[in-house]
Amino acid sequence: MYRNKLTLIVVAISLLTLSSCKKRLDDLLANPNVPTLDKADTDLYLNAAQLSFADFFGSLSNRGMEMTRTWNIGGSIYLNSYRPETFNGVWGTAYRSVLTQVNAMEPLARSQNRFFHLGIGQVMKAYVGMTLVDFFGDVPWKEAANPANSVINPKIDKGDVVYADCIGLLDSALANFAKTAASSPTNDLYYAGNKTRWITLAKTLKLKAHMTTRLVDANAGTKIAALVTGADLIDTEAEDFVFRYGTQLENPNSRHPKYNDCYRASGGVGIYISNYLAWEMVTEKGLIDPRTRYYFRRQINARNSQTISGQFAIPATALSCQGALSPGHYPANMAYCMAGDGYFGRDHGDPSGIPPDGQHRTAWGIYPAGGDFDALAVNTGASSTIQASIVTLTATPGARGAGIHPIWLSSFTHFLLAEATLALGNAGDASVLLETGVRQSITKVMSFPAAIGGTTNASFVPSATDVTNYVNAVLASYNAAATNTAKLNVVMKEYHIASFGNGVEPYNNYRRTGMPSNLQPMLNPQPGPFIRSVWYPTDHVTLNLNAKQKADNTVKVFWDNGSANCF
Repeated sequence: MYRNKLTLIVVAISLLTLSSCKKRLDDLLANPNVPTLDKADTDLYLNAAQLSFADFFGSLSNRGMEMTRTWNIGGSIYLNSYRPETFNGVWGTAYRSVLTQVNAMEPLARSQNRFFHLGIGQVMKAYVGMTLVDFFGDVPWKEAANPANSVINPKIDKGDVVYADCIGLLDSALANFAKTAASSPTNDLYYAGNKTRWITLAKTLKLKAHMTTRLVDANAGTKIAALVTGADLIDTEAEDFVFRYGTQLENPNSRHPKYNDCYRASGGVGIYISNYLAWEMVTEKGLIDPRTRYYFRRQINARNSQTISGQFAIPATALSCQGALSPGHYPANMAYCMAGDGYFGRDHGDPSGIPPDGQHRTAWGIYPAGGDFDALAVNTGASSTIQASIVTLTATPGARGAGIHPIWLSSFTHFLLAEATLALGNAGDASVLLETGVRQSITKVMSFPAAIGGTTNASFVPSATDVTNYVNAVLASYNAAATNTAKLNVVMKEYHIASFGNGVEPYNNYRRTGMPSNLQPMLNPQPGPFIRSVWYPTDHVTLNLNAKQKADNTVKVFWDNGSANCF
């Protein structure tokens, strides 16, 4: 009996001790990297959201560039070019990072009267919401990514509902920017604490939204006219909305992602420029686009290269299609295999494997990737002269990765306003807007090396005459166009070129207008229908009971009325 009582006492003490230990251990389970709301810091939330926002943009921008021929896409059939799991990462960045971070910050910012923080968060949230709709269509929104009211299976909201809510968020941001804030953000990664710039951005994103949805909104022209009358849109380079990368190699690697891909000891890895974009800039107009040497940095292996009639030839082991006839379904004079002197990329939908071509591929240049300015001589007819100008891509050449994500540039605004004039009948001179957009794009690109501490070679920097000749060629094409539709095609061609580094806008523009109308076809003559929206991510479809995968990639987002011929 005594032994039984003693046993009970020992068990009771043990349970009490374990309970006490468990409580102390539970107290230690707080993750310092994921603070609870009572210990959260508004500035830290905003910092995290800003970084996640850049990752979100970069990921979807890559997919948009691939589909619109400003970067190579490797799938030969549109339906199989991407898999649902391709989008798991960007989906997680949107919902688990940007939106969750902003939603968690909002009540703190309100309680602390940090209205500047709140407005920035709302602008980023609006951009993310609209871009999710642009790429995926209907998405979880109202019930999603709210840490204060977690819903395991958020319902799916219609795309037009999400868009309307995002435009409302931009209006709310403008109202918050107008309030007296208790403090400014300690680290504004985009506008360095300039609230006026954020106000201008919010209004410009409303312009972007109204132009994107103009096919399904009879009042789009009136809404756009009101924004133009307000005279507060991004229309100068100083107002550009960009994310700036650094030059640090490790802990962390802060360099532009394309720099990391292109500038390695082995040469370019896993990345090919678009032959079509290079052809647009080098061949199509009969003169060289002034931005070419800034966009592209050619590399030719001096030991293996040669010239044929003054042009570069790549070893067959690296580029087997040289000398072959252009596919029969290609338009006359369309780029095939390689564009111009040494611009070695790939055609749209080229599914070839990876040969030993790392020392031959054309790399992203100093703009926007912070790479190397192209000082490679061409058309000399002398191989030794050409090879003497080669600078290896090993080590850390150029601006060492100090590039940008061009999320919204002043040139984009002018191209959109030209579209509004031609397509909606809004007031304005579309030719002037076109010229302004082209000149602003060229100026930004040519001044970029100095802005980031990069260098150029004076012998290859385009002259003022070169720039004028290019602009005059564009305007001549515009003036020769017989209809507003043909004129808009010229505008969209220049917008396409100017958007290098941004795939979100070209993808939207192409589905809305079908322009540029002469995009390079898929290398496969039967690639299936164009991707009108991308697959829902595997994570979304398998983990959210309200989610359902779309039948295929022909499902249109709400603002795409299908009038544009996309191929």
